[in-house]
Formats: sequence, structure tokens, C-alpha cells
Amino acid sequence: MQPSIPLQFLVSSRSLRLFAALLLAYCLIPLFPLNAQESAKPKESLRILFAGDIMLDNGPGNLVSNGKDPFEACASLLFEGIDLRIGNLECVLGRGGEMKLKPYVFRGAADSPRFLKKYFHALSLANNHSLDYGPGGMVEMLAVLEREKIPNFGGGLNLKQAMAPFVTEIKGHKIAIFGFNEFHAQEYAATESVAGNAPLLEPGVTQAIKNARETLGCNVVIPFLHWGEEMMPMPRQDQAKSAKAWIDAGATAIIGAHPHVAQTVETYRGAPIVYSLGNFVFDYYPVDPLEWTGWIAILEISAAGMVNLEIKTVILDAAGCPKPAPTE
Repeated sequence: MQPSIPLQFLVSSRSLRLFAALLLAYCLIPLFPLNAQESAKPKESLRILFAGDIMLDNGPGNLVSNGKDPFEACASLLFEGIDLRIGNLECVLGRGGEMKLKPYVFRGAADSPRFLKKYFHALSLANNHSLDYGPGGMVEMLAVLEREKIPNFGGGLNLKQAMAPFVTEIKGHKIAIFGFNEFHAQEYAATESVAGNAPLLEPGVTQAIKNARETLGCNVVIPFLHWGEEMMPMPRQDQAKSAKAWIDAGATAIIGAHPHVAQTVETYRGAPIVYSLGNFVFDYYPVDPLEWTGWIAILEISAAGMVNLEIKTVILDAAGCPKPAPTE
């Protein structure tokens, strides 16, 4: 006959084993987090800068052709405390394509990539001048940007490529930035087999934002939009409605360009909406105002996801190059 074991000994033995298991699990928590996604959360704030329309033909192009830097006067604004710099390239690079018959056609000076690469981490091609030399010009420009290792978005060899966001990771934040063009959206849109840009059409924008959040796992999602009416100080009512719907869909902020003038700013559910930044590098025509002013928008995004907007004003000189506006 097997000797009997007292009940209290069994209880204490099981308790001891349970205690040992809990102690081991506690010790392993720092090495094997129960929630890996939680451990990957951003730990620092992030500062993203957006500059408006950049056109490197005519006055600015002449400067570039003579070895001068059109961005130099704003170097401190562009670099100081900034983690990511984004611009809207309003001209074609390279020599390819056939010139379109339209009032204004812009081709950047040959040395433009040198300065763009120096100041910007990525460029939007979603605008009405990226196809000034047709699909062939877009194909050549994409080749130039790839050769110069300048990331871009909002334009592509086909619609899928044009709709894809620029994605990067900085300070634990995973960021997606999209470019969409509203001006003659269908006319300038890429197709399955023809180069062009990403059209600002629903439901594509909303779905792109949701995909960036849910599929790509981005915690910062920003559409950079080429939209609105030229020379108008206020956005249209439908723009305000769309901007809020895209924030509801998961956009961190909405940034716009195209009207050549800065427009109003508002906040919705803690997310800033900058309807138009105006020009950043752009020279003058006889019908233009006597002085161009534009904005630089700086988004500071905290580790917790709170967004703060800072606006810096620039004044463009006669050659179309920006300098910081005087501060009082």
C-alpha cells in the first residue's frame, strides 16, 4: 500500500508551483512583452514640415542654372528642429515628353535635383504641372528622381504607383503621406498603363487613409492635396466637408496647396486643416499681386498622438525665392 500524503501538503505543493510559475512570468515580461504593438508605440514627438508650390523654371530656374540656391534664405526654417520635410514640386524635371498647349508650362532647371535633394525628404507630384510635358515627361521625371534618390508620391508610371503613399519611420512613428490632385483630376490621372498622378476622387481618398492605418499600421497619415480655387482666400464648403470626413476616416491632418495664396486654417477633432499653403518658390506674372506670401506648416505630433500646428510666413522676392517674413 502506498503511503498517504496529507491534503495540506498537496495544497502547499500546488501553491508553491503556482507561485514559481507566476514569478517566472513576471521576470520574463521585459523580455517578452505581452503586447508587442504596445511596446512599439512612439516614445518621442515628431516634427513634419510642409512647404507649398515649388516651381524651378523662369526666375528661380535662372538662379539654379547659375549655381544659386533658391532655398538658401529659408535654410534655418527648413532645418531647425525638423524631422521630415515635404514639398510640392510644380514643374517637370528632365528633358523628356512633349510640351502641352496650355497657358503656363514649367520645366525645372537641369540642376534642380541638387537643391531639392538638399532640402526635402520627399516631394509630391500630384499637381497640374507634373504633366506639362505629358505622360512622357512624367516618366522622365520619375527616372530623374529615382536616379537622384529623391522619394516622391502622388505621381507614378501607373495608377497603383501614383496612389501609393510615401511611407517612412522616424522616432518610432510610422508615417504615410499621400498626394492627390483635384485640378482636372481625371485629365491628369494615371491609368493602369499610362503615367500620371493620383486623382482626388472618392472613395479612393478615404480608402487610402484607412488602408494606411489598418493595413500598413501607420500612426501618422497625412493627405497632401492639390485643390481649391486659385487666388481665393477661403476654401469651398465642399472642401471643408471632405476634410472633416477624411479626419473621421483616420487622417492626422489635412494639408493643401494650389491656390497660390494662403488660405484659412481650422481644427477638427484635434486635427489641423491647412487648406492652402500658397507659394514657396514661384516667380511673378503681370496679373499677380505685387508681393507673394506663403506659409510653411510645421506639425508637431506627440508620442500620444496629439497634434500641434505652427505656421511660418515667407515672402517671395522678385525672382520668386522665399525669405522668412519679419517677426514683430
